[in-house]
Amino acid sequence: MTHIPTIHVPAIGGQHQFAHFLPVAFELAESHGCRVLVFTPSHGDAHNIAVLAESLGRPVPDMVIMKLPRRTKAMVPDAARKLAMLLTYASRIRDCDAILCAERTSTILKRLPGRFPPLFHIPHGAGDRAVGFENRFEFFDKVFVSGAKDRDRLLVQGCVAPEDCVVGGSVKLGTMMQLGLGRPPLFANDRPVILYNPHFDRRMGTGETMARRLVETVCAGGKYNLVIAPHVRMARGWNDRRKARWLALEVQDRVIVDLGSDRSSDMSYTLAADLYVGDVSSQVYEYLVRPRPCLFVNGHGADWRDNPDYAMWRFGTVIEPGDDLPRAIERAFESWPFFREAQRQRTMAAFDGIDWDASGEIRMDGPDPAARIAEIIAQDLRRGDGMPVSDPAAFSSAFR
Repeated sequence: MTHIPTIHVPAIGGQHQFAHFLPVAFELAESHGCRVLVFTPSHGDAHNIAVLAESLGRPVPDMVIMKLPRRTKAMVPDAARKLAMLLTYASRIRDCDAILCAERTSTILKRLPGRFPPLFHIPHGAGDRAVGFENRFEFFDKVFVSGAKDRDRLLVQGCVAPEDCVVGGSVKLGTMMQLGLGRPPLFANDRPVILYNPHFDRRMGTGETMARRLVETVCAGGKYNLVIAPHVRMARGWNDRRKARWLALEVQDRVIVDLGSDRSSDMSYTLAADLYVGDVSSQVYEYLVRPRPCLFVNGHGADWRDNPDYAMWRFGTVIEPGDDLPRAIERAFESWPFFREAQRQRTMAAFDGIDWDASGEIRMDGPDPAARIAEIIAQDLRRGDGMPVSDPAAFSSAFR
């Protein structure tokens, strides 16, 4: 009897990660006959996964809602909730032929004692921060990155072995292109749109210092519209009072504030904007699938030149929080031709297969990234390399 591979998929990182890797799971189920079971923390996430599958014309996968025992839930702080879920469901998640994930908290599954299946990783996003190139990569049996940019850095820093790191293309970008890159207008006027996309990192993010200044600048000038759409993790855990303070910055037909809706992660804003203003978010690469002006805010005094953690700051003007903001915005538009080729080259290195037609519209050469990665995983499973036994030393270090 032919063995049907079972693939378990922890989808614990939030909706903004789903399009980066779940289409590969859908492809494994439909085109390669794998049994796919998705583990997710909430009914809300399960609903969003179902919506994504249905929008792509794929069957909705079987799912497990990862409920914590009442006592455990009461004891565990919110910051450790995902880890607690993984530990609670570890034996069930590991009972399969392979595990596929988009975050690195799931490496705890490989650091527990006993036999474990191959662990495949598709990082979400293509950013440049150091956190994207860290030691937990060593626990993955294979890593699929979206472009040569990330593979080169992972190899240089010794995070992965060359044979374990594959350029597969951007699953999210391929998915969004399947769904169509057209988006309805954000505003009922034709003013150019500025997208402000601060990161959630407390040290590097500039939201508290720049959001209100941008609103005041845009409203005083009357020349632009503004979308304030921070990284979706920024507002998680905020109380209603803090959210209300940010939402109060909205101005009808002039300023949108979005603290984490679907449009924050489905490229609605990155496709619609005429100027990107940000700090260290990887979403700048999604914006640059159509190269356009950028403006970066160095809010933490970084010595950024020649630092690979700030490579994206070579795509536009870099300012300090106290600089002349109206002039900086104008200069970002004026200087864009100087940065355009650097944007194109770096985006091609970030997203394998991306190109543009004569009109500047994006196209993707080669096979769909989700199908491409699914085929490699299926081939690995057909070879049946077996399930190695974890190192007891790794288990003891898992909780350090």
